[in-house]
Amino acid sequence: MTGKVVWFVKTNSGFSGPFPSAQLKVFADTGKLPRTALVAKSTEGPWIVAEKVSGLFQSTSKEEQEEEAIRPSDLVPDSVKNSAAIVGNAVTGLSKTIVSSLRSASSSLSTKVESASSTIAKFCDDGQDPSIVQRMIERVREICTSDEEILYVAVQSKPIANFSPDCVVISNKRFIIFRPKLLGQVTFYDCLWKDSKNVHMKENIFGAEIAFESKEGQTQTIDYIPKTQARQIYRIGQEMEEESIALRRKLELESLQAGADRTVINQMITPNHQSMPGGDDQIVLRMAKLKSLFENGLISGEEYQKKRNEILDSI
Repeated sequence: MTGKVVWFVKTNSGFSGPFPSAQLKVFADTGKLPRTALVAKSTEGPWIVAEKVSGLFQSTSKEEQEEEAIRPSDLVPDSVKNSAAIVGNAVTGLSKTIVSSLRSASSSLSTKVESASSTIAKFCDDGQDPSIVQRMIERVREICTSDEEILYVAVQSKPIANFSPDCVVISNKRFIIFRPKLLGQVTFYDCLWKDSKNVHMKENIFGAEIAFESKEGQTQTIDYIPKTQARQIYRIGQEMEEESIALRRKLELESLQAGADRTVINQMITPNHQSMPGGDDQIVLRMAKLKSLFENGLISGEEYQKKRNEILDSI
């Protein structure tokens, strides 16, 4: 094995090389090149078993050849070998099934964890503690209605150690104040936006104070809310109040309209022998209705004066 002869070694993915003869000999001596490997002097072949290359491997002794000629496994009956192979294949198949099931379960769990992490993360953009946010969201979801959506979570941050901070949770239906107690107990106060009167915010040196006032006159206050979070609560609270006011006006207008419709219907079914309201009575009714709309905040003062003048001009 001298000279400039080079060798290629066949692999599962093709071949590797070229290797000088000396390098191939080193591979053989160190056990990196098996005796059964296929080698060739060209990538196109012909390929031969490495142990047939002269001088590449040390010749085995006669005793070693005899030992290799008869192996212990050769004395095992074929039926036993077949049974062992069947059992081995069954175990391999079972192992693959178990591994596949574990991978599937792990993937599903990973997806759920990522989804939950994403849900919690969107409520922690303003410095909220993720562990506290997660705990609050889990509690809120226990009392949420089917179409209720959590919009924001604020966590109290006192300047001194505060292991159980108060929290505010805002949804599209209500605001909720959580106040942790001893032994893991929690009390909470909630109020629907339609029953809310106002949301107040007052910024202090250490955070801000948020106050929720209901139409019944009850006021709930939570202090030491980080200013960024307090501003978000105030903004969302104002939006929810505007929507509630618009909804109340719509309902009141519908109620007044329904009352007016009933009045007209009653007048239409009044017996002929009863006197129908004259022109002056109709004007009085229109003026009364217009004044009611104004007093209930359903029309502005400018609209009230314009309609009033129109009615008076029609006399």
